[in-house]
Amino acid sequence: MIKSSRSVNDWDPKQPDQDVRIKANPGRRGKTTGKVRQAGTRTLVEIRFGPAERIFKPKNLLELCSEDESVEELLKQGRFGGPADLRRILTFEKIKGELTNVFYSMESSQTDFYAHQFKPVLKLLDSPVGRLLIADEVGLGKTIEAMYIWKELQTRADARRILIVCPAMLRQKWKDDLAQRFNIFAEIVDAKDLLGRTKLCLESQQNQSFACIASLEGLRPSGNWEDINTKNTRAELARLLDANPANDEFGLFDLAVIDEAHYLRNAATASNLVGRLIRDASRYLLLLTATPVQIDNSNLFQLLRLISPDDFFSEDIFSTMLGANQPVMRALRYLWASPPEPKKARDAVNKALESHYFKDSYLLNQVKEKLEQSLTDTVKLEESDRVELGYKLEKSSLLGQYITRSRKRDVLPNRVKRDPQTLTVEFSPLERKFYDEVTEAIRSQTKGKKGVSLLSLIARQRQMASCMVAALETWRADHSLKGLVEESLWEDMGIASRLHKAAEIQNSSTVSLCFNRVSILDLEAQDSKYNKLKDFLDSELAKDSAQKFVIFAYFRGTLKYLARRLNAAGISTGLIMGDMGDRKWEVVQQFRQPEGPSVLLSSEVGSEGIDLQHCRFLVNYDLPWNPMRVEQRIGRLDRLNQKAERISIVNFSLKDTVEAEILERLYKRIRIFEESVGDIESILGEMTENLMLELFEETLTPEEERLRIEQTATALENKRLLQDNLEKEAVNMLAFSDHILEAIEESKAKGRWLQPDEVYAFVQDCFSRYYPGTVITLQQDSSLFDITLSEKAKVDLQFFISQNRCATPTQLHKSSGPVSCFFDPKIKGSMGKRNELLDSTHPLILWIRDRYATAAQTLHPVSAIHTTPEQSNLEAGLYAYAVYLWTFTGLRTESQIAYKLINVGNNQLLDAQVSESVLSTLVRVGQIKPNASSFIQDINSVIEAQARCREDLEDSFGKALEDFYEENDSRCDIQEKSARAFAERKQHELAARIERFKQSGKTRIIPATQGQLNKVNRELEVKLISIQQKRDDVVSDQRELAAGVILVETT
Repeated sequence: MIKSSRSVNDWDPKQPDQDVRIKANPGRRGKTTGKVRQAGTRTLVEIRFGPAERIFKPKNLLELCSEDESVEELLKQGRFGGPADLRRILTFEKIKGELTNVFYSMESSQTDFYAHQFKPVLKLLDSPVGRLLIADEVGLGKTIEAMYIWKELQTRADARRILIVCPAMLRQKWKDDLAQRFNIFAEIVDAKDLLGRTKLCLESQQNQSFACIASLEGLRPSGNWEDINTKNTRAELARLLDANPANDEFGLFDLAVIDEAHYLRNAATASNLVGRLIRDASRYLLLLTATPVQIDNSNLFQLLRLISPDDFFSEDIFSTMLGANQPVMRALRYLWASPPEPKKARDAVNKALESHYFKDSYLLNQVKEKLEQSLTDTVKLEESDRVELGYKLEKSSLLGQYITRSRKRDVLPNRVKRDPQTLTVEFSPLERKFYDEVTEAIRSQTKGKKGVSLLSLIARQRQMASCMVAALETWRADHSLKGLVEESLWEDMGIASRLHKAAEIQNSSTVSLCFNRVSILDLEAQDSKYNKLKDFLDSELAKDSAQKFVIFAYFRGTLKYLARRLNAAGISTGLIMGDMGDRKWEVVQQFRQPEGPSVLLSSEVGSEGIDLQHCRFLVNYDLPWNPMRVEQRIGRLDRLNQKAERISIVNFSLKDTVEAEILERLYKRIRIFEESVGDIESILGEMTENLMLELFEETLTPEEERLRIEQTATALENKRLLQDNLEKEAVNMLAFSDHILEAIEESKAKGRWLQPDEVYAFVQDCFSRYYPGTVITLQQDSSLFDITLSEKAKVDLQFFISQNRCATPTQLHKSSGPVSCFFDPKIKGSMGKRNELLDSTHPLILWIRDRYATAAQTLHPVSAIHTTPEQSNLEAGLYAYAVYLWTFTGLRTESQIAYKLINVGNNQLLDAQVSESVLSTLVRVGQIKPNASSFIQDINSVIEAQARCREDLEDSFGKALEDFYEENDSRCDIQEKSARAFAERKQHELAARIERFKQSGKTRIIPATQGQLNKVNRELEVKLISIQQKRDDVVSDQRELAAGVILVETT
């Protein structure tokens, strides 16, 4: 250790491997090589700053340094670095991926920031089971939320394998979304592909990485899947998943995402079985659904049972949990009343503590203690107290930890207005005759039909309602039902036919609907509906030729017909439908250009994942039978980024038709065109579907039909009123939403996320220090950087990758030329297969992180930062700061950076939140203060102020450790209960399976199943021992990261 100024300055420059630093920039450190040369009277010393950086520096500008120098010694010596040194330290800690209160997914995609999309991230990271039901309203970004969680898990849990399961119609949408928004290039796989990947995964465990998308229909096994003699791929996959449940260290899937999860709600179906198998084989699970949250809804219970079968094992238990949970939610409401009502909140907490669910809850006891203090003290509850107590109440909720829900009305206060407009169409005599004949023919053949047969016939009626010409053309071109059913059912009614209950009946006979007496040319010449559309477009384009229109139809024949006719009429159009792949993005991009087409024709599936908020005219050329489909159409425009104050929704009314009679009446009653019906969409879908089946299955008089329609309309209206009330209760039951959103907004403002410019500086700093031959060049007129590594960097990076099996591929160590990379995914044009996103999961960043970890002593911990009162929100004067890293390890590890600022002049400590905010700002905008020690009159006063900062942080650390002990005990209790419940469930399932095999004489299968049972028993014992160790052996650590001074001066 350096003891005196003489020993610092009196040193032999010819001695190699001495640690030295530049006096004016103490953060710039290197080693002597032993080479010296003279330049006049000056002695020049060669310093090695990195593997390929050797520079001669004047000896008088250098000084010896010691790796053992403490922060206090550096302060006493006045060895101040600048804000870049502090930023380097903080960025290094962030990039390590271990900080609990930092978002690694924030701003990680080509989407705008919305705080509500990070609620699921917080929920899942805090979940006791690692599973979550995301039940957001349509259009709020459940896909984005799922991918934010994936990005977090990649950084925090070294997640490498993600499986997305969805209805077949949505696979391409998921693939496109991941590529366009996150630069993740997933593969669409079938059961055979997935089986192969999981087998490889079992062989090499953590070395396998993949992002796969599979259809729910394509994974469902047959009823005898347990029998090893059943050789088909789906059964083999099911057995493999069943035999390999995930544990803390390994899962076949690190994250499984099941979209449209309401298809799994029936526990007796193969779809539900697939969900259960995937759940148990995954370390983390997300279920995505727009199913409304109703506290009396058995569907909600079934989905929660999938999330945590060991907690929600019967509806009676579910009801009991709801009752026990209500006082907690009442306490939350009282806490956030204006003014707050702490006495009522305390009484509600006392009521909750009477339940066996909460009697040992340390969180509720903490809330109770704080509320009682507020009732006896003269000090009222501060806003920060209410936030803290609200957070603890939210964490205590029995349901809140398993489910999250956001509604448009809650998270989008300034929502766009919907302006509906109806274009009434009256048929020509030819059209009327054709419509009536087809309707009568279809109805005559629907009697007695069920399932797909009936739905297929109805699909033809709906095609005619969409466009008579297109329907007739299609029927004559393809007399059979082939190819019509699945897409029509999905687009029009929201039914995935192979997932629907009706699919169980496969008696789909063909239907004869040839009307050779009708001329297609005559029908087209008299197309009243098309003429009405053409007149409308001509009128609007005459007012504003730059106006854009999105026209939706559920029948692709209609879309092709309209494209042909509108283009012929001089109105340029683009067309997107399902299964177009990347071509649809080209069409949309052209449509977005001012000189592009005026009209975009789209099916609902075709528009999945596409944002059309630059357009304000939506035309429903036909109306889907399922109102969820209507809402999803509108949701393409009524989205988070819609800039117009109003969007125009144009509908066609076909006079004296079934569609006008039913759909218009129903939809007007529920005001779907004026406002989002969000929470009752799926209910409406079931009711309108049932009405449709009744009207076609039964022989009803016109009067009976009108009565049935009116009854349904009244029921829908009542459902909506009831749902509003239920949703209010559900929100109270589940959420402390506003304050979670505020906390997320605050995290963003304080920089608690890994920012692109931080990563860029991190990379630049490493290469300038250690690999100066590396070239980073910003491409002209682009956000992309061309990076060419030096040969030494390529070798080191390749060696690192070979040792660590990084999940993300890279060409940086292979390419002979520059590789296109980007740091900020939000900049348009950056995404693409050839462009590498340099985030915390990229091999380059992992390598640099490792490089710094082995050379951490080169990070200079003491800085002086110069700023102004305007920049810092501090009064002029001298301030000292201390920054610590706190780490607590029990059942899980929590790490956070703690900040403390003090005014040296008046010895006044600043609040922890203010300290963090100021330092987070100044590492970006603060200036270096050369020779800072000469501006500090009394260094001892700074040392004393530093000591006060450390004492205050140590007190806070002690309180945080107490909380961690309590929370760790609670987590251990939950984990122990969960481990026992999981083992008991698997033991019961396997024992029952063995018994079935015995009774059916399949004795050869029994030993393998008995082996699974023995494995379950062993793993339970190991798990319980591990939990007990983590309960008993809590480890805590506080380490000083940085300290220094801030000089705040007026300009």
